[in-house]
Amino acid sequence: MSSKLLNSDKLVFITLIVLAAIINLSIVAFMDLESSRLARLMTILLFLIYFLVEKKIVNFWTLSALLFFTIRDVFFQFYEEPLGYKLYLIIGILCYVTLVLERMPKISEINIKPSVIVVTLLLVAANTYTLYVIMNMSMVTHTFHDNLEPLLLYAYGAAMMVLGVQAIAYNNKYNSNRSLLYIFFAFGFIFSDIAALFAYYFNFEMFYFLDRFFFLGSLAMLVNYGLNFESVKEEYYQFEMIDKKL
Repeated sequence: MSSKLLNSDKLVFITLIVLAAIINLSIVAFMDLESSRLARLMTILLFLIYFLVEKKIVNFWTLSALLFFTIRDVFFQFYEEPLGYKLYLIIGILCYVTLVLERMPKISEINIKPSVIVVTLLLVAANTYTLYVIMNMSMVTHTFHDNLEPLLLYAYGAAMMVLGVQAIAYNNKYNSNRSLLYIFFAFGFIFSDIAALFAYYFNFEMFYFLDRFFFLGSLAMLVNYGLNFESVKEEYYQFEMIDKKL
């Protein structure tokens, strides 16, 4: 009976993902940017509701991340306004910091080498410089409203880089199904933001599809990550087996 319920839950979740993908990509293809943003917000709300209904145990960090994504996309509707742009970046930073903090207990068990810290700092510096160059290119017409906005943009990019490095370090250490899921949705969100940057600031229209594809996939994996507590036990046993072999 329980296996039937489990299969039923999986079928509902897969159906939700497929419908969300079809609707969102259709709106991206045939409707305006405002409609596309609203569709993304509604999709996040739908996945949040699904998470709240299906949760057996409250995963505080996953719930917090989903709430931050929801709030961020509320301000995404006002991206061109000074306050909307700032709050979008601030809440976005909190999204990524929350995902980083969620794995911090596992990362604290890892013997982090100085080279990892150096690489992280270099990536943050390179990302900041790249954003600076991009935003000052002649083909980019966007202008900041004040001096705070570029700082928030650089901080947003730095949070992305830290999330990426942490995801790699976590997966290299544990090499489990759960760590693999984490690295997939972490880099999915990163690729989504990169695609969105090129789509919005460089008018590469096709990148809007990549943005939405990566975002929806990552959102679905994040929800699955938060609901699947069996993978926590599985990761423990997988790590124990690997540790014994070593």
